[in-house]
Order: sequence, then C-alpha cells, then structure tokens
Amino acid sequence: MDQLKLVVALLLKISALPFQTVASSSKVYPYNTYTTLHIDCGSPNPTYSTPDRILEWHTDQDFIKSEKNQIIKILLTKHTLIQTMNTLRFFPKGNKNCYNLPLFTQYKKFLFRAGFYYGNYDGLSKPLSFRLEIDGKFWANVTASLSEEPVYHELFYIIKGEKVTVCLVRTTDDEVPFISFLEATKLLSESCKFLDNNTALYLHSRINYGANESVEQTVDVSTEINNRIWKSKELPDYLNIHSDVTPSGHLFYENSPPWPVTVYAIQAHNITDSIYLAFDFSPQTTIQQAYLVLYFMDPLYRSSPNQTSRVKIYANNNKLVVADVPNFGRYEEKCQVVTLFPVPIVGSVADVTISPAESSTLAPLLNAIKVFSTIDVSKPAHLFKGKRKT
Repeated sequence: MDQLKLVVALLLKISALPFQTVASSSKVYPYNTYTTLHIDCGSPNPTYSTPDRILEWHTDQDFIKSEKNQIIKILLTKHTLIQTMNTLRFFPKGNKNCYNLPLFTQYKKFLFRAGFYYGNYDGLSKPLSFRLEIDGKFWANVTASLSEEPVYHELFYIIKGEKVTVCLVRTTDDEVPFISFLEATKLLSESCKFLDNNTALYLHSRINYGANESVEQTVDVSTEINNRIWKSKELPDYLNIHSDVTPSGHLFYENSPPWPVTVYAIQAHNITDSIYLAFDFSPQTTIQQAYLVLYFMDPLYRSSPNQTSRVKIYANNNKLVVADVPNFGRYEEKCQVVTLFPVPIVGSVADVTISPAESSTLAPLLNAIKVFSTIDVSKPAHLFKGKRKT
C-alpha cells in the first residue's frame, strides 16, 4: 500500500508540474500554466508541500496584485484547521479583486474550490457577505460566519481560454471580501459527462452513505485523484453496511470513485422497502434543475450467483433509470455510476427514491451521491438573480 501511495504521489506531482508557455508581460501570473493549482491565500511562505509531499501549495503573490494578508491565530476547540486556513487575504479597497489562474488548456473541465475561514481576523466579530465570480460569471454568494467550520464553494466549470479569473466582489459599501485558499484541479473528459460550455455545476453535497467520520480520513490523494471532498453520513432509518476489506486506490471507471467510498452503503431493511432522500435547495430560490450523480456497488460479498440487486431510481416521483448493482466480490463487475440530468426542482426540493426492481433478490442500497445545481455561465454575473449562500 505504501508503494502504491508513493507511485500515486509521483504521478500527481508530475501532472501538477507547470507547463512552460510564453505569457504576455502585462499579465499578473508567471509564464507557467498548470493542470492542478493549489493557492494558499495570504501565506507569507514560499511554495510548500503537504506532510505527505503529495500536494504542492503556492503562495498567492504571483496570482494577484492587490491588498493585504492576515495570519489567523485563533485556537480551535473542535478540530485543527489545515494549514491553508491559518492565513487569508482580505480586500478593504476596490469593488472587485481578481486572481488570475494560468491553466493548461488541453484540459477543459476543471474543479474549482474556494475556501473561507473568517476566524474573527479583524477583531470585529462581524463576518460579512460578498460575491464570488469566475470569468465574470456568477459562482456563489459567500456568507462568512463565526463558526469554527470553514466555508467551501465548489464549481465544475469548462475553461474557455489560457487563464481563468476568480474575483471577490463587494456588493455593499461595508463589505470586506476575503479568501483563505483557492484550488483548480483538472478533470478527465468523462467527468460530469453532461456538462457543456454554457453550464457550470455548483456543488451542494457529496455524501458517502453508511460511513462514519473516521472513513473521511482514509480518502486521501492516493485514493481520490480528482481532489474531491467526501462527507460521511450514517442514516439511522437504514442499514449502514460496509465491506470488511477496503482496497487501495480508486476504481478505473466513470468518475474514478475512491475505494473507501464504494465499500460503504446504506441499504433498506427489507426487499420490498425503498430508500427515500430529499435535497433542499430553499436558500437558492431561483434554481430550476439539479444534476445528480449516484454510485452503486454492493459492499457485501454474496457467494451465491443467484443473488442479484437491481434498483429503480425516481426523481420527484418520475422513474428515470433502472440499474444493476454490481457486487464487490465479483471483480469482473464495476461500480455503477448513474447520472440524472436534468432533475426539475419542485418547490425547493429534489426528492430521490431508490426502489427494488422486479427481478432483484436483494434490498435496494446506495453508496454515495453528488448533488449539484446548474448555473448558466452564458450570462455575465450582474444578470444572475439567484442567491446561493452558506
């Protein structure tokens, strides 16, 4: 396993190396372009690696010209923040302050993540709101808080050129935007297969069902090659099941799910029961459709070939898909990845029901789900009237 992690680490470091390209001297960023970029905003330190030496973090001085940095010295009682949350850059001047990210254009699909931790850095105990934009298009409304939990905003987006601008925008006179870190990670072409140039996907939740919080620690960069953050969730109304064995690495199938995610699941108690899930978009009053990705693999080894699992998947009471659920112990099988799009939002909720199909001999289950809303990025940000606050 250690050898596998070393190989993965080397591959990730190679893939993240900047490509040497010529850039105009009028641009803020250096002459390199990146397939993967991790920026520790406000950090006074030069480029550094994480303790496992897999992720390389850059100071933000080469990617933005303006404003001040702050080192947060708050001691947390609940958990210890990663190093990137110990600093931030804040913008007391200007209506719009932008990071320029030089990205390698051979890869079009990227995962962008911006992190914010207020930490009462200004001593005012008054976190404010501001807007986050990408290439002049709306990304999110950021609402900081006094909570010890950082705020993340994540977007799947197709880049249009050799650079991407990420801007923090003041929407009222008393706002002081800030940011703790910014990341861009290349995605393979099959990721989010229905994503197009005019649409971006805003992440609401990425849930690993049946797993407890300790499982999150096992999903590292050797198993999660797309830099996704999975939140573990056990549900008391269902069986929380898992395999006794967790292979290393990730599956080489659609969306490359990490093994720790696929070997945990929730399952209905009886073969005639269904799984009912509801996703509330109420803070985002103008959202009309969702983009859902579901993962299925039975984590329990079934010795009998006569035991089969098939599910019917409904969204808002409309049957959309009938899918086979492969078994973990049968290595010729693969993880079943089901994408539902578009899923209409009824009121402010998207309901998902997973029921047994007629030929199934096992109760329905679900390993994981990703829940996105769509953003129209064909329009400039000032025309976007929706709200997306955390």
